[in-house]
Amino acid sequence: MNSNELATTKTAVEKLNRSLGKSTLDDLVKARTRRSLLLVDCSGSMADRIASGERRIDALRKRVELLRETHPVPVAAFGVRCAGQVEVVDTIPEPQGSTPLDLAIDFAMAQGATHLVVITDGEPNDEASALASARIFGGVIDVFFIGDEGSYGAAFCKRLAAASGGTCGVTDLGGSPKVLAGAIRLALGDGTETI
Repeated sequence: MNSNELATTKTAVEKLNRSLGKSTLDDLVKARTRRSLLLVDCSGSMADRIASGERRIDALRKRVELLRETHPVPVAAFGVRCAGQVEVVDTIPEPQGSTPLDLAIDFAMAQGATHLVVITDGEPNDEASALASARIFGGVIDVFFIGDEGSYGAAFCKRLAAASGGTCGVTDLGGSPKVLAGAIRLALGDGTETI
């Protein structure tokens, strides 16, 4: 082997070793693995009642419990009064606080999520920041809006989903718990990994 061939081989081996480095391999695996996180709005307005008289938060809890029977997706609550206003939860907490949707999306990104399913009933604290966070998230954000189809909140949720190539559904939580849980299952798809 001459010196040019040896240099070329050495350079190729160096490139291969760099590509197999932990951060590069992690990046490759992350790009090919869908890591979903369910973000649920637990702001104060989730204590409002739906047509059946049930609180929104209680109706949402039923749907998430049904969903988690077949899809053990992690759930993060936002709007709670805690450090950072976003936390991963086993049980959806009582509603309180505001709607820091931008912080929730940023939190999900920091946790390594590559796909979000957001369930919200209202307007974010800062619409521009929420849309900016959605654009830089790097994955799909599917949104389920709780409320009326023609409302301002529904229009915002459609823009949020569109900012990441996601979809947006509208529900009043008044129907069968299985319907919304099934729609969320479809958004999550098969093979969802936990973060």
